[in-house]
Amino acid sequence: MLQKKIKEITIIGPGLIGASIGLALKKKKISSKIVGIDNSKSNLIDAQKVKAIDEKRHKIDDRISKSQIIFICTPVSKIDSLVAEILPFITNKETIITDVGSVKKCFSKKTINLAKEKCNLIPGHPIAGTEYSGAKNSKVNLFEKKWCILTPIQKQKKSLSILAKIWKEIGMKVSIMSMDEHDKIMSITSHLPHLIAFTIVGTAFGVDLKKKRDLINFSAGGFKDFTRIGSSDPKMWTDIFLANKKHIIKTLNSFLNDIDYLKELIKNQKIDKIFDLLRRNKQIRKSVIKTTKVKN
Repeated sequence: MLQKKIKEITIIGPGLIGASIGLALKKKKISSKIVGIDNSKSNLIDAQKVKAIDEKRHKIDDRISKSQIIFICTPVSKIDSLVAEILPFITNKETIITDVGSVKKCFSKKTINLAKEKCNLIPGHPIAGTEYSGAKNSKVNLFEKKWCILTPIQKQKKSLSILAKIWKEIGMKVSIMSMDEHDKIMSITSHLPHLIAFTIVGTAFGVDLKKKRDLINFSAGGFKDFTRIGSSDPKMWTDIFLANKKHIIKTLNSFLNDIDYLKELIKNQKIDKIFDLLRRNKQIRKSVIKTTKVKN
């Protein structure tokens, strides 16, 4: 539990994630005032309609210095420049600036060094979301029982504790790790699956069929899951793929090697080897699920 209510929190980019944060903060009465900043007038109106923010602004200015915590909830490609834009207005070194991006190595050394002198920059990533976007699709319970990863850039015990408590207050479990470890994990558990989903939808509709509608009518649950993931925001995912390209390419190469191996087994009708491969991977999944349940 937080010891006292936070006077003001700013959310830059109150879209699906940002507005959901606002709703959750309000439900738990964590802040007296929540400010939303966005260059999209329609999204700000939506954020106010769903009551995710108390005040809307269209630009960053000196008023942001009144906020104790600033959440940056924009595409990954904009995060670093936004931190650089905010820093000149920060007058209190206790100010916490955090983000919700899916890639943590998006901060430049210059920005990190400047932030160390001006505030507490604590990169974060709440692992939650849907295939929809915008404040109008925000959910107050979006973060409940999900994981949030925090990747502090220096020793920030007090600020890290405050931020972790906020995420826990709105229902999240919190893990602390390095930026690089986060990006490596996300390349496997999130970025690769999305990359595959975007690709497989394109592959499916590139097949020479008389009736494309049949692909949907006769699709099983697995394909429908792929189409759901593949309908995620293209701009956001372009940013993510490029920002985490080092780990994604490495993970993708490993995946392609596995696919090539399985393709050869199928081509050569290696029944026993195919069965052993599938059985082994099934056992791996079982052991992972079992371990996860024990830890939780």
